[in-house]
Amino acid sequence: MTSNRYATPLKSPLAIPTPWAPEFSKVSSLLDAHITYTTYSLASEATTRNDGQYGQSAYAAFWASQNWTYTDSPPFTTTVSPTPVPRSELVFPPPLPVEPVDKNETNGFTLPSNFVWGVASSAWQIEGGLQFDGRGPSVEDGIGTNPGANDSNVDAMFYYTYKQDIERLAEIGIPYLCFSIPWTRIVPFGVKGSPINTRALDHYDDLVNEAIAHGITPIITILHYDLPVSVPYSDPNFSDHYLYYAKQIMTRYGDRVPYWVSINEPNLQPVDNSLTNILVAHADLYDWYKNELGGTGQITMKFANNLAIPLDANNPEDIAASLRYQDFSLGIMNNPLFLGAQIPDSVLKTPGIQIDPISKVNLSHIHGKIDFFSFDPYSSQYVSAPPGGVEACASNSSNPLWPTCVVTTNDAANGWLIGDASSVGYSFIASQYRRAQFNYVWNTFKPSGILVAEFGFPTEGDQYKALDAQRYDLERTVYYQDFLTEMLRAIHEDGVNVIGTLAWAFIETNEFGTFDSHYGLQTVNHTTFERTYKRSAFDYVDFFHQHAEKSASGYA
Repeated sequence: MTSNRYATPLKSPLAIPTPWAPEFSKVSSLLDAHITYTTYSLASEATTRNDGQYGQSAYAAFWASQNWTYTDSPPFTTTVSPTPVPRSELVFPPPLPVEPVDKNETNGFTLPSNFVWGVASSAWQIEGGLQFDGRGPSVEDGIGTNPGANDSNVDAMFYYTYKQDIERLAEIGIPYLCFSIPWTRIVPFGVKGSPINTRALDHYDDLVNEAIAHGITPIITILHYDLPVSVPYSDPNFSDHYLYYAKQIMTRYGDRVPYWVSINEPNLQPVDNSLTNILVAHADLYDWYKNELGGTGQITMKFANNLAIPLDANNPEDIAASLRYQDFSLGIMNNPLFLGAQIPDSVLKTPGIQIDPISKVNLSHIHGKIDFFSFDPYSSQYVSAPPGGVEACASNSSNPLWPTCVVTTNDAANGWLIGDASSVGYSFIASQYRRAQFNYVWNTFKPSGILVAEFGFPTEGDQYKALDAQRYDLERTVYYQDFLTEMLRAIHEDGVNVIGTLAWAFIETNEFGTFDSHYGLQTVNHTTFERTYKRSAFDYVDFFHQHAEKSASGYA
């Protein structure tokens, strides 16, 4: 006999017992009184009228100067009205045919009621409409503009379908949504003193309200790769430009948003003094939010890191290479943030490295300006010393392994792949190293808590499968079930304070020029823009029903 089980929707609206910051009307005076508020409409031919440095003509010329051509235009440019999710879409899939090895050991493990669990996304990868509603150009907007690639001008169209997408998250019972706001939608020209786009301010205000009305807690990433073309990280005034933008959204939405991510994965930038610029900007933002705005929410910065595992655990050189890799990946920015310590010697003593020690003044300013550790531990990898040794490589800046000077591989010393492979080279089902990932961060940087801000698995060959086969995404479910089971063990057996997890992503994304790597708990039909829940969405929710029944009830 088969009986249907249905997803449990969230209770709505979300109750906010105490605002996380004063309402905008009470703090608007914190913003520069001379700011110009406007909106732009792109007319590509209007590039020669003399209407000022930031006029409509200058806006058109700014876009034209990038020399990007978008193959397709958005099929709709107004907000789609939501419709009820049919009950037939909310039926749970059949029971899992496989379970994590350690499942029986964690059956009695529970999570606290304030555990943060939900889904994540990034604006450039799902919004579409890059040149609409007054948005300015970002450094990502040239990706995929070559023939045969996806340019994100037309992707999941979340900018216009957000009401329907939030409805779908609420109906399946996902309580937290992390989304990013594009800097250049708020400040089209990117720089301090330039006009603010009122249409974007209204849009994201409604997005926040829509989430809360459906029982979903919003988490906002202030910068997720889509840096303005006019403001590189190397700009000595980077912090000023960044705060000019960030203050606009924090003053307006801060009363309803409990968690903020300042910058996404800055440690993937080249190792130079730009990393210090980013740390200073983050610390400046933290001080302004806490001390001037009076915000009581929490601020973090999130980092990329697939833990380095020594290829040969008995080889001191491989162990040293793994530690060196972690120094470059996490130590540069997290030593100052969490420990008040200098950039690791392994980095600073690399001949020719273009990064200076952080001054005592900046070190004091940066230290402690973060409320919890946040990272994207998709998988792990093996690391070994390079041929000829680390020192020989480090002294030769033309070596292709420089400056980290370690060899990374997904193959163990015995020849076996680290785990079941995805369609990208950095995500594997490799649960044997999950606890080591959490323990490394917990014991090295000693944070108050750890948030998994992204984790996911794009199954190989999904783009060639029929829809019903894509829906039954067993590998993705196994990835999440294994990851979360080992996370429970890290919490209960190792004493690591993991405060939450956000699955990447809530719908399929443009993975920087391609739709073929199908991350996402829902499919996206790029002709009709219809969404379909995958079994991994149901199983992800079900894990927390089993271990964190009360975690969806409100703010942490």
